[in-house]
Amino acid sequence: MSDQNHPIYFIGAGPGDAKYLTLEGSEALASCSLVYAVDPYPETFARHLSGMIVQDPFERVFNELIQEVDEAARSAPVGFLVPGDITVFSPFLPIVEHFAERSRVIAGVGTLNAAAALIKQTLDMPGVSHSVVLTSPKHIDKAGDAMDLGQLARAAGTMVLYMNNRPLEQLAEELSGGFAPDTPAAILSRVGMEGEKVYRCTVSTMAEVVGEDDIFGLVSGDPSLAIIIVGDVLKAKSDPAFWNKRKEKFWNKKKEKNKKQS
Repeated sequence: MSDQNHPIYFIGAGPGDAKYLTLEGSEALASCSLVYAVDPYPETFARHLSGMIVQDPFERVFNELIQEVDEAARSAPVGFLVPGDITVFSPFLPIVEHFAERSRVIAGVGTLNAAAALIKQTLDMPGVSHSVVLTSPKHIDKAGDAMDLGQLARAAGTMVLYMNNRPLEQLAEELSGGFAPDTPAAILSRVGMEGEKVYRCTVSTMAEVVGEDDIFGLVSGDPSLAIIIVGDVLKAKSDPAFWNKRKEKFWNKKKEKNKKQS
């Protein structure tokens, strides 16, 4: 690869544990000599980062970071371990856009995917939830003129909240604008890592169930990649009849079509 033309990899690193790294992400990471990662990724990805220079990207202003990446990429690929993944609420997009065609975004197992797997739950279900709203109270505050949480909740079958910056009593009050008090909720942090936590509660019992646990870092200022899932899918039971309907509608017809063509 010619000078100044090495790729810049943005690698979905999931909620923090290296087991959520994809094969493609692992191969890309192994080719890098310089990797940018925020806590706890330098520790949890230590085996993959052995022998590499590891830096915290947020120690630099944007132009300094761009210059440093550009210089390093003249000799080898540069990698960014993207917390969660780049799908929602990722601050890495300006860097991706700056390097344009040199940027390579590699999907990972995002925090929501890992959380849903942990609680063995799909977030939509026929007759229960036909929509999933992903949002962040923090970003709603920044938007100013956006819909509030209660309005969004009224439009959602299931709601997923990232980066909560509300005391849970306040959050419950806002969510009650769209969800009944007994709507089930799950609060998950450090998914897949030491200290993994899953709090099962309802909208009205969030604060009581979580208690003094500073899961969102409102006191310490050090939040985890915690998310909140709210919706009746968390207590609903799926209908096995839908399996048979899908088999008849798709598989049987496909099988019959292939039979006619053979």
